[in-house]
Amino acid sequence: MSGPEQVRDCTHWIGAESRHCKEADGVRLFIVGDRCPAHTPNALRGLPEAPPGPGAPRDWATPPAHRIPTDRDRRHLTPVPKTS
Repeated sequence: MSGPEQVRDCTHWIGAESRHCKEADGVRLFIVGDRCPAHTPNALRGLPEAPPGPGAPRDWATPPAHRIPTDRDRRHLTPVPKTS
């Protein structure tokens, strides 16, 4: 993306005030939309935030056993001669 960094606002709907939160500090993207720290899914449930991790779990990097190529999958393909 080129140009200035896009500013994100919290999109949580505050029903009692009939408006969106619109907080811009610390906003992160969740499945439900952009949320400020006060309106993350865990914050709304009263739960602590999960600590940030290193990324995807290590076992995701290795393919499942049924997807690991066998010697037969690795063999060279032989060209089929053209018939006239």
